[in-house]
Amino acid sequence: MAEFQELIKNFDRIRDYMRQFFVYGYKSRSDYGEKSSRTYDNERRRIESWLSGYTQSAYAQKEKHVYISVDSKTIPQNPLYAAWKSKSFTDNDILLHFFLLDLLWENQEGMSAKTLCDCISMDYGVVFDSQTVRLKLKEYEELGVLSSHKDGKSLLYCLLPSPAKILETSDSAFHPSPPPSSSEIAASPWEQLLTAVTYFQEAAPFGFIGSTILDQENQSNEWFQFKHHFIVHTLEDGVLADVLTAIRQQKRISFENRSTRSGSLSLQQGVPLKIFVSTQTGRRYVCLYLEERRRFTNFRLDSMAGVKLLEPYGTYERKQELLARNLSRCWGVSFGGVSRIEEIYIKLHIDEKKEAHILQRLYREGRGGEILPVRENEYLYSGLFFDTNEMLSWVKTFTGRIIDIQGSNSFAINKLTRDFEKMYEMYCL
Repeated sequence: MAEFQELIKNFDRIRDYMRQFFVYGYKSRSDYGEKSSRTYDNERRRIESWLSGYTQSAYAQKEKHVYISVDSKTIPQNPLYAAWKSKSFTDNDILLHFFLLDLLWENQEGMSAKTLCDCISMDYGVVFDSQTVRLKLKEYEELGVLSSHKDGKSLLYCLLPSPAKILETSDSAFHPSPPPSSSEIAASPWEQLLTAVTYFQEAAPFGFIGSTILDQENQSNEWFQFKHHFIVHTLEDGVLADVLTAIRQQKRISFENRSTRSGSLSLQQGVPLKIFVSTQTGRRYVCLYLEERRRFTNFRLDSMAGVKLLEPYGTYERKQELLARNLSRCWGVSFGGVSRIEEIYIKLHIDEKKEAHILQRLYREGRGGEILPVRENEYLYSGLFFDTNEMLSWVKTFTGRIIDIQGSNSFAINKLTRDFEKMYEMYCL
């Protein structure tokens, strides 16, 4: 039987499993039909190993349900970063890591790949192929661990100084001063920067980078807590990085998209233009221009996988300008259906003296809609949007003040009025 390995190679798969545990914790082993039971057990053990202290289990209908339980207000760091910090490596990778760092630490001027091979063989009694060592050195140079420079015909590698050392050196070079006091040492530029990194790791995309920096400095978050913290969205950061690269390079992309409703998988192509983030759910979308359909649409990042960058798009700036003109008609992330632009009219009763804050909220949250006073304590809100169905949650917050509502999307209007009728039957009859 193959031995269980905690480390991973396919991040898309573990990303999907961790999302299933986090969001759909009620699922049991039998509910995962896409993979075998053994695969499920392996992924479950990986997650339980990484998230020790954050996983719980319960039994329902004689089946065990394992789920991730996290109170975002109490955790110092997003526990899902553990998935990004795991990767697959071999025994030789581990040996080379320590051999190379040990030798280069003692030889600050640098060493060539051939010299390193000879030293490893002589000092540690392990023989490595020179090409293996050369590839590992190149990998570490790309990761920012090493730097290389030419010395005659030889390419020498040496260790890069730590960020704290670089900052200390540059600060002393440009700002010579007498020896700092104890209070000044406590507030050194590097420590101030680490405080910013501590905030960044939980508040911004790619926060696992900040978490990795703190790990290297043996630091942890002792300052910040977040009430609304959408920790699960870090699992999409790999997709987000590819999409942002395509936006920067103005290239088309192709990717696999899994429908959240049917579960079907489809191959999509388009021109990425902008990233949208929901302030309510933290869910992130990429806005694409679909050339075949000649329109904009949004795809959820958590439904995307296998992003590939294609050729540059010739009229990229033109499509960005067109998108900017269309954004004022978006209530959420939908660019509408067949009819595209939809009208909506809402007549509201607002007591101008006692409920001035409601009127201010209408102006603040109306997203470009027109607000006209009809008569005393009555106002008409009207607007043109791509999809008025996205407005319904906001419209319901004015329940009890809506006198009349009309619009071109009869389905959305009827849906809202039916909800009001059911509420009336439940609470008023």
